Amino acid sequence: MRREDRYPETDTFVYYNRNPKNRLTSDCVVRAISTAMDIDYDRVLFEMAYIASETGYGVTDTKCVDAYMKHYGWKKYRQPRHRDNTKFTGKQFCRWLSLNCENGAAGYILCNIGGNHMVAIKPTNHDGINCQYKVHDIWDSTDGCIGNYWVAGSIEMDGEVR
Repeated sequence: MRREDRYPETDTFVYYNRNPKNRLTSDCVVRAISTAMDIDYDRVLFEMAYIASETGYGVTDTKCVDAYMKHYGWKKYRQPRHRDNTKFTGKQFCRWLSLNCENGAAGYILCNIGGNHMVAIKPTNHDGINCQYKVHDIWDSTDGCIGNYWVAGSIEMDGEVR
């Protein structure tokens, strides 16, 4: 069974492997950044390795990711929460974005999910007004809780998300 058949597309997930050699390996940080920023995988890997060599932190370390995203002007947001202070799952966050960010207004998002995993969330299925935000990754981690996340522009997170 092909991996993409094992993880079928849903309203919050689409199978996507940004790895140029189509490897299924522990490269989620590079894959997610490359997908979220829509830039070449090898470029992200090279630039992250440079930051790691300059700072002494590993390529996948939060401090290295923070430095990389800040360099490109992305803004970091704290973990979103419901009004009752419970955490959003990936599914809930994608659905909230789809309902509250008309026509993909939030743009691409890079986020931690389920603890140590990182994914890209992108708006898809544009019809001029509506779109669906979906996790783009090699497996469906949308049952995990969303952690901190980065957005290229600004995002108005009132109401349910803070």
